[in-house]
This record gives sequence, structure tokens and C-alpha cells, in this order.
Amino acid sequence: MIYIPVPLMTDIVRRIGSEGFRNLGPFIAAGPFFKQIVFSREVLIDVDLDEFMFNTRLGREQSIYRSFLLRCVGEGHEIARYIESLRRLTQDGPSVEALEMLEEFAYSSIYAIFAFAVMLLCCGSYDQGMVITQTFFSKVETLEEALNIAGVVESQVRNIGPGGRNVFSGFIHFKEYPICYFAHNYPSTCICQNCFVFNYATTFHEMC
Repeated sequence: MIYIPVPLMTDIVRRIGSEGFRNLGPFIAAGPFFKQIVFSREVLIDVDLDEFMFNTRLGREQSIYRSFLLRCVGEGHEIARYIESLRRLTQDGPSVEALEMLEEFAYSSIYAIFAFAVMLLCCGSYDQGMVITQTFFSKVETLEEALNIAGVVESQVRNIGPGGRNVFSGFIHFKEYPICYFAHNYPSTCICQNCFVFNYATTFHEMC
């Protein structure tokens, strides 16, 4: 029988997992030796979780994949921590820990930047939320692009299962109107950042 050193086998499994987290299933089922390798930090920190990013149902508390996601969260995987921070904020309400977790990924993903901006506003941190909003708009070129990104984040929140318990009541900065009061003297093709984030902060507030 050929002996393969554990570090080499770990690297092999890591490479396989980096092509998709589902590829690790057979290794987990193979027994304790491979299961330990799969759950090592080297593998979990590098596993491809893009499917979680665009199907956040996988991160729900009822999901069979949740325990795996939480292991990735514990090892510092950025996407895992992004998904879990969204779940905590939209189901449990404002949390410094969850906001800090979301911030970790905010500058690595345009979706996370937008999510961070809106979550800050929902949690009552208006000034910081608008600073991050400006950062978001500095990275998009058109209204259509901004809407597409915001739509993805809205879908992520809806699919992860917001509780609908008004968790942001008493925290959200916006009440009835954005600070601009919808008064614009420029062409309708221009983006008003206040109106844009007001719309999505209000939407998230109503969902959660």
C-alpha cells in the first residue's frame, strides 16, 4: 500500500475542495481519517463556497449544510462569515459582532460593500453607512449595475430567511424620507445615493 503523507493528502483535498464544497462529501463519508483532513483549517479556509453566496438557503438554520458552513465560519472563511453575518443581522437584529464580521468581507466583494452600507443604516449608524455607500458608488458605473448588485443582496437576505420580527425597529435611521427629500435638480439618469439606500434600507427593514 502506498503511503501518502498527511500534509500532501491535505493539500490534495484542499485543491479538490477549492473547486466546489460538494466535492468534499465523499471524503467526509470515507471515514475519520479523511473527515479530519476535510475539517482542517487548510481545507476549510480555501473551500469554494460560491454556491452559498448565490443560494443563501444553504446557510439557513434548517439546512443540512449549516454545520459545514459554521465550521468554515470558525476558520475565518470570508464568504461563510459574510453569509452568517447577514443571517444574524436580519434574523437577530443589530449586533456589533455581526457588523464586524460583515465588515471583514466588505472590501473584497461589491455585494458585501452594499450589504454593509445598508446594514449600517438599518442598525442606526447613519454617518458610517453613508461613507460606505459612497465607497459602493465609487465602484459602480451605472444605475443598472448598482440595481443588479442590490438585487442580488436583497435576494440573499430573502433566501436566508429573515424573521419578519421588525428587528431593526428603533434602530434604523430612515423613517419616512431620505435626507434629500426626493428633491433633485439633475437628470433622472443620475443616481441619488440617499434615495437609493433609503429604498433598500426600508425594504430590508420591512423584511426583517
